[in-house]
Amino acid sequence: MKRLLLFFVLLTCLETSLQAQDYLPQDYSIILGGGLALPSVEGNRNDFFSKNGNQVGYDLMAEGRYYLVPSFALGLQYDYLRIAHTPDKMHLHYLRPNIIFRQLWNNGNQGAFLSFGIGYMSYQERTYKRGAQSGHRFQRGYCGISLGVGYEFRITRKLSGMLRVDMLTADWFANPDARLYNTDGYDDGIDHSWFKNNVTFFNLGFAVQFGR
Repeated sequence: MKRLLLFFVLLTCLETSLQAQDYLPQDYSIILGGGLALPSVEGNRNDFFSKNGNQVGYDLMAEGRYYLVPSFALGLQYDYLRIAHTPDKMHLHYLRPNIIFRQLWNNGNQGAFLSFGIGYMSYQERTYKRGAQSGHRFQRGYCGISLGVGYEFRITRKLSGMLRVDMLTADWFANPDARLYNTDGYDDGIDHSWFKNNVTFFNLGFAVQFGR
């Protein structure tokens, strides 16, 4: 009888311990995912998009988060974007730290988050003229800014899913001499503002999240 009672006590403690972990990660997590990359280009200011328009590509992403509290985390995120329209192609690497705000409900099994990031963005493209064997290569680094929103849901004890939208943009066409206006008063028809985010990417995707 004592052994049976002890067995039920241990079983109850084990069940309570398992139930206590039935929620989205609240200490740390690793996130891996991908999806569609949708560019939004204003004007013909870029060789690749000037030739090919707003072509759809793909995005691969990885993120690590450390939760200070369940509703606030610090993270580090990397995105790789690639868009091609044969033979032209472009790709982008973007690495940045994030701050994440999150709201949980349904006993911590569901949540929504908002993230902000600023970091280094490396853009590369290669475009070809008709019949040419070698293409023109352009590469440049930028200070990138990102905004992300998403919905999280628990799948298993240590695995959860994530639907997310990330917007990436940068100071693509900074005025090289930093003029905010024409000092001589002459209007040359050129926008001399310092920040002109003429190229923006919207990444729509799904990710899986591991953690506790």
